[in-house]
Amino acid sequence: MLLQGQDGELRISDAGRTGVTHYVEVLFAEMDFTGPTSRPRTEENLIMNRNKFDTNAHYILGPDNPRYEPIPVSFSCKISDTSKAWMFSDWLSGVTKLTSGASITQFYSTKGTSKIDGNTLPNFNDSTGKYAYNIEILWDGSKDYGVSYPEVYFPPGEQTITESADGLVLSVNGMVYGDVTRITAFSAGMTAII
Repeated sequence: MLLQGQDGELRISDAGRTGVTHYVEVLFAEMDFTGPTSRPRTEENLIMNRNKFDTNAHYILGPDNPRYEPIPVSFSCKISDTSKAWMFSDWLSGVTKLTSGASITQFYSTKGTSKIDGNTLPNFNDSTGKYAYNIEILWDGSKDYGVSYPEVYFPPGEQTITESADGLVLSVNGMVYGDVTRITAFSAGMTAII
């Protein structure tokens, strides 16, 4: 199976209100997306009888921290000179409202909306200044392959723009708080943003 060079689409969406989920989509070819394919498992520690391996030796589960700590995700893309590209850049920079003429779109955080091992994840302690969003990425193929990352926080100071000879490149870094699952299609019911 060869996915390198595959075309695909990435969507970032908010939690929405009253059944309306806003998203922005990024079409790509040979994108440099880097993200985990699953969450880490808790480690198992071997317990021996006074440092001797005998029939009483057994494993115990280590702390849950690796299972619930955020894991990094990153990608970069060229920014075209369109309102959609600038909206995408603003959204990832920490803006929570976008204005287009007389229309204003408010984004809603997805933090606290997903579960890991049946446990609902808590909201941020500083919920007024931090917003998390969902990422879904899907590569084209005879059977589409994709990954869903719920509750991704994009630290505003870690998003960068780099000038190159042929355009501007937006580099995006985020931390995934939700579970990581495989998908073959995007979530239903998402509506286009302004």
